[in-house]
Amino acid sequence: MLVSFVSTSLAQVVVSDSTRLSLRDPNSSEPELLTLLGITVQGQQYTNEPFIIASTGLQVGEKILVPGSSISNALKRLYRTGLYSDVLILEAQRTDEGIYLIIEVKEQPRLDSFEIRGIKKSARREVRERIPLLTGFGITASSKAQAENAIKRYYTEKGHRNTIVKTEVQMADTVLNRAKLIFEIEPGDRPQIERIHIDGNESFSDRVIRKKMKEVKQNTFYRLSRQVFKKDKYEEAKTNLITFYQSKGYKDVEILSDTVYVKKFGKKDGLQIDLTVQEGTKYFVRNINWDGNTIYTDDRLTQSLGFKKGDVFNQTLYNENLSSNKENTDVNALYNDIGYLFFRLERSIDVVGKDSVDLNFFIIEDEIFNIGKVEIKGNTRTHDNVIRRELRTYPGEIYSRQAIIRSIRQLQTLSYFVPEKIDPNLNPDYEAKTVDITYGLEETSGTDNFELSGGFGGRGIGMILSARVNFNNFSIQNAFNRDSYSILPTGDGQKLSLGIQVTGRGYQNYDLGFSEPWFNGKPTSVGFNTSYSLYNTSTFKYELFSSSVSLGRRLIWPDDYFQNSNSIVIQKYNVDDQEGQFFGASGNTLLLIFRSILERNSLDNFISPNSGSKFTLQGELAPPLFTFSQYYKIKANFHYHIPIIGKLVMSYGLEWGHLGWLGTGERSQFQRFFMGGTPLQQRQSFTNDNIDLRGFPGGQGGSITPYVNNQPIGGRIYNKYSAEMRYPLVSTAQLQLIPYVFAEAGNVYRTFSTYDPFNVKRVSGFGTRIFLPILGLVDLSYGYRFDGVAGTSISPRKWEFLFNIGAPF
Repeated sequence: MLVSFVSTSLAQVVVSDSTRLSLRDPNSSEPELLTLLGITVQGQQYTNEPFIIASTGLQVGEKILVPGSSISNALKRLYRTGLYSDVLILEAQRTDEGIYLIIEVKEQPRLDSFEIRGIKKSARREVRERIPLLTGFGITASSKAQAENAIKRYYTEKGHRNTIVKTEVQMADTVLNRAKLIFEIEPGDRPQIERIHIDGNESFSDRVIRKKMKEVKQNTFYRLSRQVFKKDKYEEAKTNLITFYQSKGYKDVEILSDTVYVKKFGKKDGLQIDLTVQEGTKYFVRNINWDGNTIYTDDRLTQSLGFKKGDVFNQTLYNENLSSNKENTDVNALYNDIGYLFFRLERSIDVVGKDSVDLNFFIIEDEIFNIGKVEIKGNTRTHDNVIRRELRTYPGEIYSRQAIIRSIRQLQTLSYFVPEKIDPNLNPDYEAKTVDITYGLEETSGTDNFELSGGFGGRGIGMILSARVNFNNFSIQNAFNRDSYSILPTGDGQKLSLGIQVTGRGYQNYDLGFSEPWFNGKPTSVGFNTSYSLYNTSTFKYELFSSSVSLGRRLIWPDDYFQNSNSIVIQKYNVDDQEGQFFGASGNTLLLIFRSILERNSLDNFISPNSGSKFTLQGELAPPLFTFSQYYKIKANFHYHIPIIGKLVMSYGLEWGHLGWLGTGERSQFQRFFMGGTPLQQRQSFTNDNIDLRGFPGGQGGSITPYVNNQPIGGRIYNKYSAEMRYPLVSTAQLQLIPYVFAEAGNVYRTFSTYDPFNVKRVSGFGTRIFLPILGLVDLSYGYRFDGVAGTSISPRKWEFLFNIGAPF
């Protein structure tokens, strides 16, 4: 017969029923000290017997008082695990040697699923990611509390207060003991920041202080978004405030107190932030003292430090120019770039008088280190040799931090690896004075992409359908090696592209291109391209056959950002222009074109550059040889990118071009300049040199161009100016989302006599770029043009939506 010693249930948090704890042997009048001979467990499904026994704290062989604290404590420990809704400890058998116990448990239900109610669908997805629940695990009071707290924290971060979460448990399967949790959420109110009150600021106005806080703003009539309080942004705002003061010489600035509270503003509740600042003294640099330096002079080190006697002491500049600045001109870089890996710098700031500081530095230069082994890890598709040829760190050479930075930049521009995951790991050997470098990489989800797009090309064009496949990490040597295939032969960094485009008005284009960036193991690129284009209507027909071969080379002078590319192009135009729309170019035209491009490209990212510049100078010459027509063309463009604040980037661009002819020979009338639209729209205008300009439609007859007898003839000169400000909102391996605002202006001129660089068509607007590995870069823009094009339906003060595929930089 089983005798119950102790039992409890889910509702009984603390065992306090003295009658249940005093159950004992009917033949005994007092509790007995017995040896525990054995424990068995019953009722468990998902937790094992050793875990349950261990949770009680009872050990076979020990003496326990029956009934007594050992049993009651065992019960409490089991209940505190949160895994059981009911527990019994029973006497199985009593002998002269001792007692045997049975632990009988009823397990809590296991989580089958959970549901979120009371909030919008878009918010449910984010909240679900925050809830730390896993299906199959027990539903305990602790797990429910953790889930509720996670929900409340989410809404607190979003600026809500008084969030209410109600949790309901619904049995989903009684046989398997599975239950469903339902969270009913009331987010609570979300008061705005109505006032930021500042005390103690004597040197700067309240307005300046609020502006420098950046991340936290008070509500005003001209702000469209809600100014809600978020704790992380508030902490960042206080850091920004301290940094601002320190950059103005107030190195001892402190925030003495800060309070955030709710109060009435008129008829509504709002938040007020009270900040009390203690500015301290504004300091100026008196002396700069260097000691221990033998490689660089005091003047050279002071130049990198960026201060001179009498300057306001800027704490931010001081820290950056000692350890790491964006220009890589800091003191640390001076030594690291010539091999002093273990260079150390001890520094102190001594206050002198009331408002001056002496900057003191003691340098321990140590010894020069050379590069040992250079290894690569994480490349699953790209071959090692493709990676190594981009590196600037070579075994045996002197260690250089700048060489590592440049290597990272080169690997990023390949677009084969996740930029944020390129991780150079240094392993120095102090005795050998060498350092091994291992580049950790993570391949992107796909370097190849397939473009499928459609759109409307404007008047005279109709619908555009385009399909293109780009293999950006192709391997032609493995094309017949099936073992190397991962869908396609990849890994050698070659580029293969095939494209087709058709429209509803008889336009067709087919092209095939291939390029090898490192021919014969040297930084020499070779490639070819061949294409056929046809534009055929009832009144005219344009046809073009084109083939080219190219040879390029990376240069090391003036620096190794330069490269030169040369190509020979053969083109045959066939024009049947019954209405004379193409400026007298009917018939067949043959062109033999020699093209040379000199480019300097220091962009850190080809999709959305954060810094760097790109300058291109292009010259073309089609000499009057044999039956070939002649012309020459010069084009130049420059783009510059500079970070402003954080990830916010400003870009500027300038372009110019001129088309002319030599003294003799038949003049080609092709490749005149037309402006407007996007490259996607302009592909069908293959007889022209099309310059994209947002806010204006593309396509022949809808572009910015000179007109003769109401016919677009194309210009011989053009210029274009552009400015863009963008912020990479999402940047992951699977998605990049880059919203931007822009302003552009440009025009096309017939001759130098009509050329006026200030007579331009202006447009401004906004847009976004979306990069997906499988699709490439998609650019959506919405531009408002301030000017129209005379003699056309393109009127001023209109919005124009444009769609494009491909990078603009």
